[in-house]
Amino acid sequence: MAMADEAQKYSVPAGARAGRVAARVMAITITLAGLLAIAAGAARAEQHVFTVTSERKRVSIGAGMTYDAWTYDGAVPGPVLRVKQNEDVTIHLQNRTSEAHGIDIMAAQISPKHFSGDPTGAVDYSFKASVPGVFDYHCSAIPVLDHVASGMYGMMIIDPTAGWPNGPAQELTIIQGEFYGKPNDKGLVVADHTKMLAAEPDFIVFNGALSRYGASSPIEIKTGKLTRIFFVNAGPNLASTLHISGVIFSTVYQSGNPANALHDIPSFSLAPGQGAVFEFTITEPGDYRFADSAGAHSYKGALGIIRATP
Repeated sequence: MAMADEAQKYSVPAGARAGRVAARVMAITITLAGLLAIAAGAARAEQHVFTVTSERKRVSIGAGMTYDAWTYDGAVPGPVLRVKQNEDVTIHLQNRTSEAHGIDIMAAQISPKHFSGDPTGAVDYSFKASVPGVFDYHCSAIPVLDHVASGMYGMMIIDPTAGWPNGPAQELTIIQGEFYGKPNDKGLVVADHTKMLAAEPDFIVFNGALSRYGASSPIEIKTGKLTRIFFVNAGPNLASTLHISGVIFSTVYQSGNPANALHDIPSFSLAPGQGAVFEFTITEPGDYRFADSAGAHSYKGALGIIRATP
């Protein structure tokens, strides 16, 4: 009898046990809901939406000259679009012209039918940025040659999931492009389709203008620190061979992909539409000329200065 009384003393009524079970279930449910909310928030954080406009605009291309360009966001080149590997990307292209335009991002592994639109509607598509690198984007409307030669191009950077192998760096973005046509008496360069077809540009530029990085406006970096150039040759016609006088690139990533690394080379060539990442470190202060090493290309404007200071 004493043992039964003792057992009853420490026993828990059935209703109380049910209440405790219900409380535990509720706690687990709340915890799971919290984890799902955190996961959903993380998923939302991995979404990148870029809204870009296509518009006609008269732009300066240097040396007192202007050009009636087709542009993304009113500039040549268009904006740099940057995400991390495996993030989801959505592109909205709003057309503010009376012509058809599009945007072909070469990092997007989807049907090309999504890239082009007409004057009456926007271009909208999504893709996963699954491959790291530096990629060209350009107008996909016909004739593509004329649209790219008239300024509709830009760069997308997809940073590797684990970051760049050599760590933080001073970063530069450079896009090489071409203009076809001679200036009139007011300095307005009139587009020449015949020269486009013949692949005979009158001007070859870095980031949209002649002498953008001349002696009075060089790219400034610090000595002793790693420098990383994200480079795209937008073309539309000529190959580009990047070289910096006095520099050997410690690493070049073909297509900007760390899986495609080359080391200790003085120059590297890119076909139209290709990109690469160039890394180097300058130890001595001074002015370092960078150029498309094809002589005629640098003569037509594809050169600039990097100024290294302590």
